[in-house]
Amino acid sequence: MTAAEAPAHELDFIFSPKSIAIAGVSAKEGAGMGGGGFVSSLMEIGFPGPIYLIHPTAPAIRGLKCYKRLTDIQDQVDYVISSVPARFVPDLLEDCITKGVRILHLFTAGFTETGDEERSKMQEAVVERARAAGVRLIGPNCMGLYVPKARMAMMGGQPPRPGPIGMVSQSGMNAGEFVRYGVPRGIRCSKVISFGNGADLKAADFFDYLADDPETEIIVAYLEGIQDGPRLATAIRKAGRSKPMAILKSGRTEAGSRAANSHTASLAGSLQVFDALCRQAGVIRVESLEELVDMGVAFQFVKRLNGPRVVVVGGGGGASVLAADDLAAHGLEVPALLPETQEALAKVTHEAGTSIRNPIDTTSVWEDVGFEGTLMPCANASNVDMILYHTGFGTGPARRYGDLSERMKRQVAVLARVQQESGKPVVVSVRDSTTEEGYAQGREFTELCWRNGIAVFPSIARAAEALGRLLQWQAMHEA
Repeated sequence: MTAAEAPAHELDFIFSPKSIAIAGVSAKEGAGMGGGGFVSSLMEIGFPGPIYLIHPTAPAIRGLKCYKRLTDIQDQVDYVISSVPARFVPDLLEDCITKGVRILHLFTAGFTETGDEERSKMQEAVVERARAAGVRLIGPNCMGLYVPKARMAMMGGQPPRPGPIGMVSQSGMNAGEFVRYGVPRGIRCSKVISFGNGADLKAADFFDYLADDPETEIIVAYLEGIQDGPRLATAIRKAGRSKPMAILKSGRTEAGSRAANSHTASLAGSLQVFDALCRQAGVIRVESLEELVDMGVAFQFVKRLNGPRVVVVGGGGGASVLAADDLAAHGLEVPALLPETQEALAKVTHEAGTSIRNPIDTTSVWEDVGFEGTLMPCANASNVDMILYHTGFGTGPARRYGDLSERMKRQVAVLARVQQESGKPVVVSVRDSTTEEGYAQGREFTELCWRNGIAVFPSIARAAEALGRLLQWQAMHEA
């Protein structure tokens, strides 16, 4: 089903506003957090509609006309971002109701998460009034939306090209970090939602939406607590059964539970109960933001594994030996190569200081003939399900075999061809470099890989963990 053919969802209007107003932009404010940050990020990503600024005295800020009140704007306003202090939110909401605004995003903090009873009552009153008037709220205490297709960004540096991953996050910073960590590795998002306190729209609402969203193929999430447990469980089951899904749940310790409660006024809940829910729903639970990004890469680029058997290829015996341990620790296998595979490898492998067992440790991978001659027999082997190629830049043999950029392109072309012709995933691990030059080369090679449909990880250990979890996810859904 295409996006055009999909039935409309009741929350569709939130993700495609034609005009945005921002209340609380300081005339002296820079491009960081707050109202000025939203102005900068919307202008940077190229929001196509008008951006209206609400300011009591300034005639214009950053070339945009200011209005004293929302109701002074003559044209329609679809979406309002609040960066005003909490005490002014009730008045802003009344203006939204008068103006016919349907969605109010409260970047504004200072409500229930403070633990203050009066602030909690104010949040409840705002929600009650908004619901009665048909206005939906995102937040309070959140960064709101990043929607590349609509050219909406919550932070700078968020690319306009959309992709298949949707994210639901109680934390705006973690939502932004997921995008920042993921972009250099090819992750692209359909919609990213930071919902903060979830006073009105909660995680369950957004899981339900993304489960039905034809532009979202993969769902990831960061949750601090449980709001409306039964409804959240139903939404996670719906989303997890329909699409690949991974969740990072904080509050795994007593200290984490206290921090979650002070951040978004959430109860962390029992991790054992949450784990049981994830297993029932076929959802992978991860332990860190880095692991969440790794699962996004695995779901987007690897998609599916035919089995656990891995051939490890690269230069550096120590790294290869550790790779075997890392893979085995996550339920993957490093099988001995068949005699015919070793015969084919022997024809292109230098004898000194190499190994054509599995893992394969050979400097022949730095030469064009040796590179393809090593990978293709492995990919064609009947006892191999995937190839893991590891490499590094800035030192060692990488410098000695001609123009590096051109060789990178040739290598990636081979990797892509091997993956396509064999039908078996090729996964790459690019080791960190201690030099600025090596770091830049690693980034260049990483981009070449993902642009050619190849998953890239920053270490063999992280690749092993993500691949092992991908197998776990497959097993849950096959069961």
